[in-house]
Amino acid sequence: MVELKSNITIEYAQSALNLTTEIIDEFGGRLTGTPACKKAGERLQSELDKSCTQTASEKFQCSRDAFLYFIRYFSISYLGAFICLIAGGDWTILAAVLTSFGCIMAICEFVFYKEFIDPLFKKTDGYNISGTIEPSAEVQQSIIISGHYDSPYVFRFLNNNQKLYKLRIIITTGLYFLITAISLWASYQWIAQPSNFKINQELIYFMGGGLIFMLQYFFFVSWDVSPGAGDNLISSAIAVKLADHFSTLNLNHTRLIFLCPDAEESGLRGAREYVKLHRETLQSISTYNINMDSIYRLQDLRFLKSEINGMVPLDEKLGEKCKEIAKSLGYNIPIMNMPFGGGSTDSAEFAKAGIPALSIIGLDTTFTSGDVPYHTNFDTVDKIEPKAVLACMQIAEQFILEIDNPS
Repeated sequence: MVELKSNITIEYAQSALNLTTEIIDEFGGRLTGTPACKKAGERLQSELDKSCTQTASEKFQCSRDAFLYFIRYFSISYLGAFICLIAGGDWTILAAVLTSFGCIMAICEFVFYKEFIDPLFKKTDGYNISGTIEPSAEVQQSIIISGHYDSPYVFRFLNNNQKLYKLRIIITTGLYFLITAISLWASYQWIAQPSNFKINQELIYFMGGGLIFMLQYFFFVSWDVSPGAGDNLISSAIAVKLADHFSTLNLNHTRLIFLCPDAEESGLRGAREYVKLHRETLQSISTYNINMDSIYRLQDLRFLKSEINGMVPLDEKLGEKCKEIAKSLGYNIPIMNMPFGGGSTDSAEFAKAGIPALSIIGLDTTFTSGDVPYHTNFDTVDKIEPKAVLACMQIAEQFILEIDNPS
């Protein structure tokens, strides 16, 4: 195996961290649709203006809060269904309707990332920021380096007692599916044989005990906004600094696009709009997407081979190529599936459009350490290892060079 040597040094990584610090210090958390997010996007565009031949800020609209609303709805509908089951009779039908709708909502919005209840929510403005560097000769392929810049609401279950996070999710999800099943069974029994219908009292007591967990679930998503340093402003800063690096080089036939999507935390809405708007151009030539998300520790770096809870495959050849590049640079980075319940990153939208895509993540997805900064109010720059940033930058750099000058 040929050992690769990158021209990107730790100073480049530190400059990306410094830019991340500056933007957070100036604008704070960047919830899509807020002035802070818009101004952060303007700052990123102004940075890209220094190195790119052209830049763009493309406005779109999305229903920011629809994606995670099912979490609060679970609590509300669980309580409503519990009351309906106690009341009995025709009320059991309402219990079945309430809980079934909650399950459908969660499956559509979170499991499959479909915009199911979005029309019911207020629209807000988002801005996809991008910069382009053209090659010296005819364009034969393009590479999109992406990383979203919006930050999420703080998740209370991650912010406090993080080691119990997965257990609490399992309990609340299990309780909700259980009351849904009971509600469907009870409504069927009432319709089929109302004279013999009766719900077991012990079951009612058990569901009542479940309120202890389900009412807490209403507060799972807080109104606080995370600083979002590792998730995911650092990746936007990496894109900016890579643009700066490649502005001094002359690529032969490869167009570089440095993309900072908005509204990733709202269910990939920004990347979806970008792909929708540019689909024809992206599909007209060979195009690749290297996406970065949640970069914290070098030891936790992974190449994803699937997205959207493991159901959308990413390009296998691209993953293997980047793994080889990483190994040649001295990094041993495994390939993994996005775990079910882990959600997705922006690369999913490119993959769905048939564009070879890869996502690099850098966080402990087990949460066993109890101090993962993801979706917390302690997601600050000091939680990001410069070596993790350096690895991402070097891998992206070498991938670009190899695509432009295939051996």
